[in-house]
Amino acid sequence: MDYITLRKEVIDAGLLDRQYGYYAFKIVSSLLMVIVPGFLFLAVSSFWMQLLLIFGITVGILQFAFLGHDAGHKAIFKSDRCNNFFGHIFFEFFGGVGYNYWVTRHNEHHASPNHEDEDPDMIFVQSEGMMARKKGLGLFLARRQHWLYFPALSMYALVFQVRSTIHNIKLKNSFDKWAELVLLTSHLAVFWMLPFFFMAWWKALLFVPLLRILEGLYFGSVSATNHKGMRVVKKGEQLDFVEKQVLTARNLRSGIVVDFVYGGLNYQIEHHLFPTMPRNNFKKCKPVVMQFCKERGLPYVETGVFRSYRIILGELRKVAKSRPARTMAI
Repeated sequence: MDYITLRKEVIDAGLLDRQYGYYAFKIVSSLLMVIVPGFLFLAVSSFWMQLLLIFGITVGILQFAFLGHDAGHKAIFKSDRCNNFFGHIFFEFFGGVGYNYWVTRHNEHHASPNHEDEDPDMIFVQSEGMMARKKGLGLFLARRQHWLYFPALSMYALVFQVRSTIHNIKLKNSFDKWAELVLLTSHLAVFWMLPFFFMAWWKALLFVPLLRILEGLYFGSVSATNHKGMRVVKKGEQLDFVEKQVLTARNLRSGIVVDFVYGGLNYQIEHHLFPTMPRNNFKKCKPVVMQFCKERGLPYVETGVFRSYRIILGELRKVAKSRPARTMAI
């Protein structure tokens, strides 16, 4: 079976049909997950209760990030206009990340997943070729990347917010540019400034950065399990579409909790083969893709959550120690 035949089978099974009821439920439930703990966070005075609620707000915000991801892939609505409209709101107001920046970056990732020169998500050193090009501070950090892994993930949200804002400023004047800037500013007002009006300044000064750190850890930890520690495509290496998408991706064993926490991205192989597929259909598509990979002789990699992190850290450590120390020329 080739990919065209596989895609036809998936289409005939209705797995690419829009799932409006499912996404309506996800939007409403995600909204409640932000509003309810957000209101309580501003209303209560107990430090420990607020600390607990900030975790709940983080989960709600990341659920909107997953919805923005699906909108960017045109997986929610048939209309590009509707997907883009809601994608802007999901990413910019709730996440503080520019939708235009994210779509551009994420499309590059899907075009060349785990390519050491072309995938913008390859921020850690994942191959000996990448390590060989490191010098100075970059080499110093790369040699310790397995220790710096989770601290680096904690900065993900803030880095994306800053980079997407810079990206927006550089865009040519248009309605889309200014609408995006308004939504980013609204996010800043609600999620960065509002706490200072409802609680002691020292609490706001603690909780506002904490929210960014938790968002980064959540987002970074979820996205890391998809590709890190998998096949790295080297410069000049030629793979066909199916090989690029399957060999570089890893699934996590599914379940109610995992599917919720990972926003469907635990079905990474299915997602990369069918990026416009509504996420609630990934589970139905999985047996078809597994059979397809078996017939093609391609490994279908699936593992548990904790096992995936052990693999990732082990691979990062292996690469960090792969380059021999430089010797002084005589």
